[in-house]
Amino acid sequence: MQQTRRRRSRADAIYDQLREMIVTLELRPGTVLIEKELCQRFSVSRTPVREATLRLAEHGLVIIVPQHATFVSGINPDAVRQAHFLRENLEVPVVLRLCDAGHLDLSEPRALLLEQQILLAREDHKAFVPLDDRFHEALFGLAGMGDLWTVIHAKKAQLDRIRFLQAPEPGKLASLVSQHEAILKAIAEHDHPAAERVVRAHVSGALAYMERLLETRPDLFQIVGP
Repeated sequence: MQQTRRRRSRADAIYDQLREMIVTLELRPGTVLIEKELCQRFSVSRTPVREATLRLAEHGLVIIVPQHATFVSGINPDAVRQAHFLRENLEVPVVLRLCDAGHLDLSEPRALLLEQQILLAREDHKAFVPLDDRFHEALFGLAGMGDLWTVIHAKKAQLDRIRFLQAPEPGKLASLVSQHEAILKAIAEHDHPAAERVVRAHVSGALAYMERLLETRPDLFQIVGP
């Protein structure tokens, strides 16, 4: 039993690292993942690597061609749109729920907002996206809906690829920080209309950006392989 838990923990760690590498385009669409090289890279046996790879395939980040190769998939526009739909239809009611709450300890999201402002000043785009996620995860936790964020995180890998591509756009990080400030202000003031308006605008930005990328960077969306 302990060996099973250790193997699963290693598989989770490998999955997390490969997911990040795919989302940040360190591993670009079409990149072949060679099992032997991954085993050497992570200093593990084949089993946790295969478990991690299967999980990546379930989330549409890699394509496994039996007896041939495993390679990084192109971005799936339908998966991006579905992840956006999921975020919008879960995050709006969560924030409205917080608006209805009495006294709330907003110290955690405010601290995360301060960290974001520091990253904004440094123009650290790569570190900003995970910190953005932690901000929203904190809001779900305050609403007693932490498990729902886990569901969103599992479904939004394709959306995260778009978010990472968009982060270096001029003014994008500043806009995200401003929207986070507005969300916390609306919650503190119990302002339902403002909260809903800001959240919808906040989560829709990546979707609009993807529609432009479909025209300007079709190579990112093609199903490519070796």
